[in-house]
Amino acid sequence: MFLHRIHIKNFRGLRDVAVDFDEQLTVFIGSNNIGKTSILDAVQICLSRAIFRRAGAFANYDFHLVDNSAQPQSADPIDITLTFSEKKDGEWSSELNQTLHDVINITNEDSRTIILNITSRYNSDVGDFPVDWKFLDPQGNPLPTGRNTRNATELQRLVPVFYLAALRDADQQFRAQSPFWGPFLRSLKVDTTEREEIEAMISALNDRVISSHAVFATVRERLQGTSQLVPLSAGDAVSIEAIPAKVFDILSRTQVLLSGKTGAKLPISSHGEGTQSLAVICLFQAFLEAKLLDSYSPDVAPILALEEPEAHLHPSAIRAVGSLLSNLGGQKIIATHSGDLVATVQITSLRRLCRVNGDIKVHQVVEGSFTQEEIRKIDHHVRLSRGGLLFAPFWLLVEGETEVVLFQECARMLHGVDLFSKGVCCIDFQRSVGAGTLIKLADKLGIDWFLLADNDSGGQGFVTAATAQLNGRSLSNHINQLPSDGGIEAYLCSQGFEDIYEANISDQKNSSITAAKGTPPYWEQIIKAQSDRKAKPALALEIVSKIEAANGGNMPVLFKDILEMALTRAGEAG
Repeated sequence: MFLHRIHIKNFRGLRDVAVDFDEQLTVFIGSNNIGKTSILDAVQICLSRAIFRRAGAFANYDFHLVDNSAQPQSADPIDITLTFSEKKDGEWSSELNQTLHDVINITNEDSRTIILNITSRYNSDVGDFPVDWKFLDPQGNPLPTGRNTRNATELQRLVPVFYLAALRDADQQFRAQSPFWGPFLRSLKVDTTEREEIEAMISALNDRVISSHAVFATVRERLQGTSQLVPLSAGDAVSIEAIPAKVFDILSRTQVLLSGKTGAKLPISSHGEGTQSLAVICLFQAFLEAKLLDSYSPDVAPILALEEPEAHLHPSAIRAVGSLLSNLGGQKIIATHSGDLVATVQITSLRRLCRVNGDIKVHQVVEGSFTQEEIRKIDHHVRLSRGGLLFAPFWLLVEGETEVVLFQECARMLHGVDLFSKGVCCIDFQRSVGAGTLIKLADKLGIDWFLLADNDSGGQGFVTAATAQLNGRSLSNHINQLPSDGGIEAYLCSQGFEDIYEANISDQKNSSITAAKGTPPYWEQIIKAQSDRKAKPALALEIVSKIEAANGGNMPVLFKDILEMALTRAGEAG
């Protein structure tokens, strides 16, 4: 069993959002305050015992407030529907089918699902926000047995949710009451004879410790006086324990120590935040592997909802955590801001949240959207870019490194900003997966884009391929070609930077320059005669220096216009 889908209405900033989950791993990305944590919280609340209370499962600010004057009491009801499915037909055991047969739906394909709906709205009669829940059929109608509490509690037992927030406190997670650490402490399996022998040894050791500290004798003598005021044992009423006398008491105080670089063993809570965070994740892994879930059975399918697993971790550790999470048992639902972590997961596991006309939407790459070769290239490029490009709301697609260098540096000179920090990712599509594949990926993930192509036959081919994917959108909003014939170097020559290319002409090719200086044929000839002593990006940096020396006065207008457009649209999309 796994959580296949959640449909959320009017919960916090999520007005109407539906999300399909993968069987093993689903990773949410998107800007801050976009709803990633809200989705994790919705899963956790709906599968907690709080839904059985008359009220209290949802707080006032859990209700979607349409404006600053809106009140929770008049807000539209929270409505959350969770659909659970088999990973494959016939997966559910006969015991599970028998236990939940009242609420199991069987489709025409012989696939089984369970649909749980939770709603809440203000009720003036009780002056509170009562929670209503029911099981549904595939058409959304309540099942006759949809209010059977036994079915709901059994579903929660079979699909327990463990939530690790971004602020992970090792002291809390490694305490006796923790859902992860506590079961290890409570699963006491010590033979009676052996337990009695251990406790006798502990008693003897305790007596030795206490007797070596003579001042305790005075404390003990004075405390004996309490027997004159309150009824105590007739025998030796006062004892002092330096060491807990009972095995179960010792276990309840068990702590984990980690050795630092010096070799000193310190409690986890005395280590850095990154170490604590990683230790908590590893504890959950141990919890699953030890099969310590209450009433554990093969049908139990735990969900780990994890917010920002990268918190406080070094980038190399983040990549290791990404692999660790992928191999964990159960279903994982993760929200992250880490490109390093995203680079470790399959592109089809990602869910990208963004705003469309004020509403939050979820985008994903569904299976079959790309060929296996395209997926391989995309995954490689995502890893190469450390996943960063998937976080940008706007892609500026260009043909080469020269354009990447110039746009980045011109943005710095023109606006004093780093393009990526403003949501613009400048991508050399020739060195990645190709313009067509990147455009399709951008559309699947809800990323806005603009393509600048050379004014030659190759550039025209890219324009044709991009135009075919506009699907009714404006060509001028998404595609442009350089105004000068040829590539970016010829265009830069036309904009007054020909001297930089003239200075890099190969001595052996000087004689090939026959066209009149300052004409398109001349620019074409000097570009062909370039020496291999300098790479194109190095010449681009020389152009940057020349622009900088002129305080940007000689910056090509085309670059200015494209940067203004890109930064504006990135801001709107973000």
